[in-house]
Amino acid sequence: MIDLEHFFDGYKADPEYVKQCCQAAVDAGAAALVLCDTNGGTMPWQVEEATKEMVEEFGDDVTIGIHAHNDCNLAVANSLCAAKAGAGLIQGTINGIGERTGNADLCSIIPTLALKEESNMGVGGQLHELTSVSKFVDELLGRIPNPAAPYVGSSAFCHKGGLHVAAMERNADSYQHIEPTLVGNERRTVVSELAGRQTILGKMRDAGVETESDRAMAILNRVKRLESKGYTFEGAEASVHLMILHASRGYCPPFKVLDYSVQVYDSNMDSASRVMQKQMQSTNEDNDGDVGPTARATVKVRTLNLDEDAYSSMDEPLLFKDHLEVSDGNGPVDALAQALMRSLVPSHPTLSGMQLVDYKVRILDPESATGASTRVMIEFRDGDATWTTTSVDRNIISASVNALVDGFEYALIEHAQSCMLCEDAF
Repeated sequence: MIDLEHFFDGYKADPEYVKQCCQAAVDAGAAALVLCDTNGGTMPWQVEEATKEMVEEFGDDVTIGIHAHNDCNLAVANSLCAAKAGAGLIQGTINGIGERTGNADLCSIIPTLALKEESNMGVGGQLHELTSVSKFVDELLGRIPNPAAPYVGSSAFCHKGGLHVAAMERNADSYQHIEPTLVGNERRTVVSELAGRQTILGKMRDAGVETESDRAMAILNRVKRLESKGYTFEGAEASVHLMILHASRGYCPPFKVLDYSVQVYDSNMDSASRVMQKQMQSTNEDNDGDVGPTARATVKVRTLNLDEDAYSSMDEPLLFKDHLEVSDGNGPVDALAQALMRSLVPSHPTLSGMQLVDYKVRILDPESATGASTRVMIEFRDGDATWTTTSVDRNIISASVNALVDGFEYALIEHAQSCMLCEDAF
């Protein structure tokens, strides 16, 4: 197999000379001629025309292939046009990873050929593994997955408009071009100011609660009020799930934060030299970039009492137990997260595998200066499962605590087997 670098640029300049080079390769025993759009600037119709001519000229002797770059965002289109013109080999990469703007994305090309063109390409019945493969490669390379990636992105089959969701409740094909499970993905509905009653009803069904229309409208109105204050629930489905549960009769949270406090401290208030001094300390002492804790958090949490001694005596057992924990951390949010973890893990060991993987802050009204509202979004992970929570407050610590508590509560709802606290325990 020979990769013909700059094939299309050469073909535009002197097609006869290019054919002579190809003939020389065939005569030398090449099994495939791969036409490379090295600069990524060829248009799909040009690729189709040139590929068709090469197939007619050499197709009986060798396989014609295509190698496209994405400099014009046309690598997938160029590859598909080459296949339409008779190319029997397509080079690409998972998620389009490659130099400059990337190569042809096999995660788009493979399902398109398999599902749209009904090609003879064999995927061995494993097409449903495509989304998992895409995530695996990103994880292996330390990349953040592209939510907007066709077929395999988390937003590829995501819907939020009220009319869209209502239509899809009646006919799933109204706003999706394939069944998501064919490529291992799933259909999602997200809640936003564009959501309608059907969106909330669908979320209520997913949460396993009764789908009362009046309650759905109340939740929808609350969502819209919160979004007017700066909340965004797109991508924060865990917060929506909890909102629905908290609005449902009979739900009790698995724990309650009774109070918390946090201290931030520093030994050097000279802003001009503080960073350099810390870097010197870390180089001379730790050699790992860690200059030690800068905050201390205290958290008091009420959980179910799992101590056997509490139920062994004749006295009335203590059903609930308060935990007071203190933790140091690299900043107030880190300290609060660690204190929450320490207070909850004894009663809920399943939390020990949970990680905080992302923390985002956005100022919503910068004109308010230091009194501005702050939106916090926190992403959590436990094994392969990920979820995101959000909160808004003019106090960034309060917003962070609310998002943290939601994240821990969602983890327990999804994974814990212990019962919930009841309202009369509060």
